[in-house]
Amino acid sequence: MKQSFSRKKTRGMALMLALMAIIALTLIAASLYEASQPSWDENTMARGRYQAGILAESGLNIALHPDVKPGDVVLQQEFAPGRSWNVRMTSEGGLFPVNELGEEKMRKVAVELFIIWGLDAATANRVTDSLADWIDTDSDPLPNGAENPWYASMGYPQFPANEPFTSLEQLPFVAGMDQLERMQPFWRDYFTIESDGLIDLNAAPADLIQALTNSTPDAAAGFVTSRYGDDGIENTIDDVKITSATEARALLGMSESAWTEISSFVTFAGTVQRIESTGRVGDFTETRIILAEQVTENNKTTLHPLARLRK
Repeated sequence: MKQSFSRKKTRGMALMLALMAIIALTLIAASLYEASQPSWDENTMARGRYQAGILAESGLNIALHPDVKPGDVVLQQEFAPGRSWNVRMTSEGGLFPVNELGEEKMRKVAVELFIIWGLDAATANRVTDSLADWIDTDSDPLPNGAENPWYASMGYPQFPANEPFTSLEQLPFVAGMDQLERMQPFWRDYFTIESDGLIDLNAAPADLIQALTNSTPDAAAGFVTSRYGDDGIENTIDDVKITSATEARALLGMSESAWTEISSFVTFAGTVQRIESTGRVGDFTETRIILAEQVTENNKTTLHPLARLRK
């Protein structure tokens, strides 16, 4: 009887140990799963972004083909649910050429643009003159600008560069840019250092056109809308190009003398193209940008890449 009881006790202990071992293994497995989950999620994100980047690069290569034009159907493609590329081709001249602020007229345009964004006139002039002082070659500040003594007093004796901007990431160091950024946090989407230096009226946004032409907000908005064609959508095959000063003046309500003041700073066909391709895989998107110069040889126009950007 005692032996039977002992055997039962032994079996009970063994069962208890087995249960404890199973519980321990379960806890270990759960811990390993929890520990590996962030890594698994990170790998999933990395794969999604990588594949989205490949699609974005593919869109760029399609857009660089000489037979592909803005609005072409090949620029918007969905290959499977949640897998697509969308390419936008426009002129880099639609952005403000910040390295042209040595020109007094361009400084006036910048001041007007900054006021439209919400800056007061004094701050708008401060930012504009400081940007111009950064790129000029002398050490004499403009009336509202900043040269080396001001930057040195702020702990930056190496500024300004006194040469053209080579990156938009230099602009935050310019006096007054912190105030501009509070009013327009997306200012990077408005400035360029890669265009041909002229403002392309077929690509510029309404606020830049308003500042440039001194037109009313409604006239500038109407000008932009007129470029969209019958479907009312930008960057589609039926977009309309404004091709003459007479047409532009009529749409904007400008006098001939007012047009003469800006005529040397505008174009209807910028020579630098901006190709922005966004690849999508599920919830992941990646955007790649190529800035390319239009070059015509033997009656054939091709795009020669100047810079690659990642958004």
